[in-house]
Order: sequence, then C-alpha cells, then structure tokens
Amino acid sequence: MAAASESRVLRFFGVEEAQVRQAASGLAGRCSLARIETRAQGAETLLALTAPPSALRKAEGLLARTFPGGLYGAGGDTLARCAARALVQRDRLLACADTLALDLLAPRLEGQAGVDACFDFGAGSCADPAALARIEAGARRCQGPGPSEPVWDELCRLRAALRVTHADFVAGAIPLPEGTLTAVAGRRGSWLYRVPAGDNPALWLLDLVRRAALGCPQAPGVSFTLHGDRPALAADRPALQLPAAAPSAAALEAALAARPEQEPAAALPHRSRWPARLAFLLLVLAAVGLAAAFRLTGGDLAALPEVLRSLPEGPGMPAHSGATLL
Repeated sequence: MAAASESRVLRFFGVEEAQVRQAASGLAGRCSLARIETRAQGAETLLALTAPPSALRKAEGLLARTFPGGLYGAGGDTLARCAARALVQRDRLLACADTLALDLLAPRLEGQAGVDACFDFGAGSCADPAALARIEAGARRCQGPGPSEPVWDELCRLRAALRVTHADFVAGAIPLPEGTLTAVAGRRGSWLYRVPAGDNPALWLLDLVRRAALGCPQAPGVSFTLHGDRPALAADRPALQLPAAAPSAAALEAALAARPEQEPAAALPHRSRWPARLAFLLLVLAAVGLAAAFRLTGGDLAALPEVLRSLPEGPGMPAHSGATLL
C-alpha cells in the first residue's frame, strides 16, 4: 500500500524564484513530487511540495545541497527564528555596532528561544554609553585622516565593536541614498549587502547573521571585505565569483583567467626562517658550552684555560691542524 501524500512548504532566502522552480521541477520524477508551487515575497521564495513523506525528506535534502544556505526553514519557520536558532546551536555571541542595526534586529529576535544568551540587545555595545564611546574612539583611529566615506566608516565601526564587545559577530547598518547597507563582521572580515530601496533590510541582516553563524555561503550579491581593506581598493581586485552549481572545467578556467594578476610589488615579501633557526641553534650550543665550563671549573670560569691544558690528550690524534685545534 502506497504511503499517503503530504504537503510541505520550504522557505528560501536570497534565491531567485525561477532557480527554485527549476531545481524542484528537476526532482519531480526522482522524488515522485505530485505538486510543485512557488511564490516570491521580496527576497524570500516559498516552495510548496506534495509527495509521500519519504519523498519529501529526500527532496528537501537535495534542495538543501543545491542551494547551500539558501534553504533556511520549512512550514511556519521565520528567518528571525532560524537566525536565533543558529546563534544558539553554534554558541555564537552577536552584538550591534549602531542603533539602526539594533532597531532592525532587536524587535525580531526578542522572545526567541535561547537568544538572550547570544544577543546582548545593545546592553554591552551601542546602547551602553561607555561601550559606545570606546567603539566610536576605535572607529576614528581606524578611519584615519581624509574625507569621510560612509562604507569605510561603517567597516571601521564594526571592527572597533568587535574589539570592545569581544563578540563573535557584530551587525551594522547605515542608510544610503539608494537603500540601506547591511553588514555583519566576523573575526577575519565583514560581509556587506546593499539592500535596494523598497526591500526589507531587517530580513537581509537576519540572513547575513544566520549564514555567518552556520558557516554557510552567503547569498549572491553579498561581498566580503577583509579587515583593513577599503572597499574602493578591493573593487580593483574582485574576488573570484563562481556559479552556485558545480562549475565545469572550462568555466573554472575562464573565471581564473578573468582574475587580474597581482602586482609583484603588492606581494608580501617571503621571509626565510633559517636565520632565526640558526640563531636559536647557536644560542643553545652556547648555553650547553657555558654549562659544561661551569661544571669543569666548579664555577670559576677564569680557571678554564688551565683546566683545558690539564686535560689528557687522546691517543692517535690526527695530524690535521683543524683536528688538533678541536
């Protein structure tokens, strides 16, 4: 007797509706999917599937591998609940570098299970006057002289907030003429996404946090900047962008060929470790020789030449001058 069919709604974020529909249609015969429906809500895509329970589980697993990080939940899951769950499960601490990010995250994360132990709700960061003063001072030192650049200033603020709060991740957001810049900083750098006007920056910020906590790839369009790199300079050397699916050998070679070569002057100099190793070895030998001299002379190093002259000569000493000296 065949198992009764069930319906299940899968939730994607940062994945185009056409891509979700195409991937699900390709699994229709393999997973015995009786019904496939998709609906887009801004950057979120809902996929409704009807199939036997085992086929639904198989299709969900295949779609999760097809869109790593894109499939965030099912049924009544929300992006805020899944972001809080990722922070709690991975034991990651989240703080906010500015009040806009706090206003976007706090109302949505409030009340989520276990989030109080992973999100400070501004108590130790931007809502604390003492911590905020330290964050602003660190950001000014990072910004340096010159005209103000909103994106660079925000990156410096995120980096300073990491040092002040000792959090694993720090969220930030600033308004831009064409939308909102959302950012999440980790230990190595920051993920940035420019949310266009009319889209929901809170959802994008939650998705950045969720993927960062889980260690998943970020959504297409999200850029990564190492700490200390200005975005304007990083734009001259764009990161290698590959399609979501496994690229062919020709596509991979084309992507690598399109990447500009690094200037020799920009390369870091290679420092040999042999001088340091040799110095350490000589230091050890000197210490051993000094210890032997103390033992032979009983602590009186001035008597060392007399003690050496009184040592008996070994038999059959070779006539080589170097051997005689030794």
